[in-house]
Amino acid sequence: MATAALHPIEVRVLGALKNAGWVAFDSLQSGGLLPDQVRRSIEWLSSKGFIEVEQTSVAKLVLLLPTAPELLLLRRLKETGRPVPLGDLRKDFKSQDEFSAALGRARESAWIKVESSAIGSFVSILDAEGAANLERLLTHLARGIEEDALPAELRPLLPDLIKRGIVQKTEEKSTRVRITKDGLAALEATEGGRVERLTPELLATGRWRGKELRPIDVRAPAPRFYPGRRHPVKEFIEEVKEAYISMGFTEIEGAAIQPALWNFDALFTPQDHPGRELQDTFYLMLMEDDSIEREGVVDRIASTHEDGWKTGSRGWQYRWSTEEARRLVLRTHNTVLTVKALESAKEDLRVFALGKVYRNESLDYKHLAEFHQMDGAIMGDGLNTRHLMGFLTAFYRKLGMSEVKLWPSYFPYTEPSLQVVGYSDLAKDWIELGGSGVFRPEVTWPLGVKKPVLAWGLGIERLILLRLGLDDLRVLYDNDLGWLRRRATTNIAGSETLQR
Repeated sequence: MATAALHPIEVRVLGALKNAGWVAFDSLQSGGLLPDQVRRSIEWLSSKGFIEVEQTSVAKLVLLLPTAPELLLLRRLKETGRPVPLGDLRKDFKSQDEFSAALGRARESAWIKVESSAIGSFVSILDAEGAANLERLLTHLARGIEEDALPAELRPLLPDLIKRGIVQKTEEKSTRVRITKDGLAALEATEGGRVERLTPELLATGRWRGKELRPIDVRAPAPRFYPGRRHPVKEFIEEVKEAYISMGFTEIEGAAIQPALWNFDALFTPQDHPGRELQDTFYLMLMEDDSIEREGVVDRIASTHEDGWKTGSRGWQYRWSTEEARRLVLRTHNTVLTVKALESAKEDLRVFALGKVYRNESLDYKHLAEFHQMDGAIMGDGLNTRHLMGFLTAFYRKLGMSEVKLWPSYFPYTEPSLQVVGYSDLAKDWIELGGSGVFRPEVTWPLGVKKPVLAWGLGIERLILLRLGLDDLRVLYDNDLGWLRRRATTNIAGSETLQR
């Protein structure tokens, strides 16, 4: 029976309402209950018909400024009683913007006129009573009048004052409740010999005899529970790392801020390449890596750019700049980390780097300025393009993607180069996932590596879109709690279960 299943807090609220008539919400908190406890109890009791709830809303108007700028202007002209030079009026205002607004609104309302002469511009009054309604409105507001009490002819002026920040409109809501006949009956039924729980004291003294335990209403709806969980991007990153490690790879990490030497030059990207311009790259102003000198591996990279060094290439045929190589950037790819790993490698390796990269992009549904990229490299004897295609196909298969293709493409630092694309059921089309290829000798030889190196740079967010059936990258970072709670969770095979 519902009356027997009243919660102790509900009983306290009903007790406070027993002989009180209508009671304000705030008054119910004086009994030691927290606002949330009172609020929940009101919802429960109202749904059971034990109380009546009445909510009212009152619009409050607060005057933020003592007057409007155009009224100040008109008042000054009235006090002077004659045309006033434009420059003299300007001195009465805090800023040029405030004066311009006052002058413009007064002229638009035909309160004043501005006349030019040989000795300057003068302002004079056209309609001394034109601002009467505005002055009346501000006087009412200064007294704290409510919106509903304003005279009808003054109300049309209010929206403009609110828009200009002269008046602030707030809405105050109030709630009051009173007990019903059913509520009184329920309260009487609970008074007396009912207890919430058996305590050692009740058992030891025997006072539990004749007492009634409060039953639990098993039909009452339970609150929806949302346990903590990883963000979908984090979940997918862990899945990708697991796939790499299962294939014998070692993860490498590095700083997000890198000198242009490793971000661009080491990848045989010429220093005048458009991709290095400000529209694509975030440079750190007035900062550089002073430790970079043209010696050792740096000299070999520089010589490769200038004339090809010992690689058999002609290079880019320009004068390489140490200053340009020292400039610090937010890394535009994680290949910078795999290249640095190759430079220090003593034996064959399989490495991957997974982290954020930064591009000066215009944000839209398929481009972000900050996103994740997974780069990898395999160094070993006899490696070729067929090995690269086989690895990437197997890797994506581990992520539950069977429809993956590699198309011939071009990148400055790999030859041959392959574009990785995957089929999207949502878009009904092939979507670019990243680039790959075999590093050119111009990249590996200056690092001291003579063996073939397979390399790739693949996007993370676009894979997540395919996995979750989304069509906008920005959804992943909108922090929409509703979507985060409703979304499906996926396992490494790509099957989905709804988050309950």
